[in-house]
Amino acid sequence: MPRINSRISLLHSYSTSESQIDFEKLQPLNYEELDSWWRTVPGARHFIKTIAEAVDKNCAAAAHLPKVDLSGFVQILKEKIQRRHVSLIVETFSYGGKDDIEDFVDALTEKFASNFLRDFTKDSAMVDVATQNIFSGYAIIITLEKKFSWLTSAVVDFSKNNSNSSGSLIFVTSEENPPPSLTRLSDFLTPYDVQFFALNLLENARLTIQEKLYTSTLAAKLSGQSAILAKNLATTDLLINGADFVKKIVPKFDERIFSRAVWECQAQFLLPTLEQVRGRIIEKNFSRLRAILPKTDEFGKTLSDPWDMELRHLHYYGGGAMLFQANDWEVLELAYCARNDLSHLKTLDLSQVERIFALTE
Repeated sequence: MPRINSRISLLHSYSTSESQIDFEKLQPLNYEELDSWWRTVPGARHFIKTIAEAVDKNCAAAAHLPKVDLSGFVQILKEKIQRRHVSLIVETFSYGGKDDIEDFVDALTEKFASNFLRDFTKDSAMVDVATQNIFSGYAIIITLEKKFSWLTSAVVDFSKNNSNSSGSLIFVTSEENPPPSLTRLSDFLTPYDVQFFALNLLENARLTIQEKLYTSTLAAKLSGQSAILAKNLATTDLLINGADFVKKIVPKFDERIFSRAVWECQAQFLLPTLEQVRGRIIEKNFSRLRAILPKTDEFGKTLSDPWDMELRHLHYYGGGAMLFQANDWEVLELAYCARNDLSHLKTLDLSQVERIFALTE
């Protein structure tokens, strides 16, 4: 069963049209990156394996994925089928004609089976195609250039009436709002799949490991299920230039969505570090903190042990009593302000992020 992806894809939830992407600014995946995505990333690998199994069964299947990644998928899928079925003829076919199954069958058979004679006693053209075995020895990968209402019924009719010599048809589409019957890449990917791929792309970047993890996670949030977007976003420019860099690729991208994604990443990576800072400050100043306790804070919470103190307590009570040395106070001030901003859904600037990451080195 495909894994269910509960993540909201930030780019694609805002923009249901890829027309907002500046394709001229996108660097395509090289073969090594393409191979890594479809053969190494667990969700992508499972997706392409599921689609390729239609060839094993001599039936039809329909795959849905982002348009920007479609050509790379077709390339790798074709290679995968050719390796598994060396005697098959693997062909590709692009169709963007009328939203009429008869028109589609005419176009397909004209190219691959010109001797096909339509038997109109059969209600479905795809039933006719399957029962006549006209694509025996073929695996045809069909890219659909727009949405077609007959897609689901075409897959069902061909698959139900196929035989061991019917051949196989694989429809590949990027249509908006695909029907549930399609095998969708989004059902196979998790946030960790895309983040894993983005992190590998950053392997040689001049960033600390914390910066790589942070940047790859942000790139994954913004990329949705697209490998090419992940490649183009998983760069040092994303860390340094932020929304300005993203808008070069997605000109109409909403900066509020970007800010939300940044906040989620900062909360994920910085809050645990800030908790470590709190612990180190308490350990280092334990006896002096214990000497000023107990205290009752503004919410009525009694602080009887230094470990009960949050960053705000350390900042207010410890700072007021001037307990800390200059370097500890500087770190506490940084941690307190960062924690306060994140708690109020504000994002930190790059200098703050880098200073906090440096505390873990």
